[in-house]
Amino acid sequence: MPPAMRPIENLLCIASLAALLAACGVPEDESGKRKSLAGEGREETSTIRNAENIGYGGNAIADKVDGALDANDHRVDELNKQLDAAGQAN
Repeated sequence: MPPAMRPIENLLCIASLAALLAACGVPEDESGKRKSLAGEGREETSTIRNAENIGYGGNAIADKVDGALDANDHRVDELNKQLDAAGQAN
């Protein structure tokens, strides 16, 4: 290739990279503010969800952990209600 084409190739490469980075940006909500993608699921599993960034099924694993934590919270609530009812009966 002639040396005069190199700056054009460089410019096209930079423009392509800029377009790619712009397409991968964080989406905005209806108010125009950027919304957080980390807000999905429970706070305890946010680091598991980040495994998606390196190719693991972090969201699927985090959903299962979220379900287990929710079931545990539900069971704790039931036990607390039973304890409260037993304390009021005495």
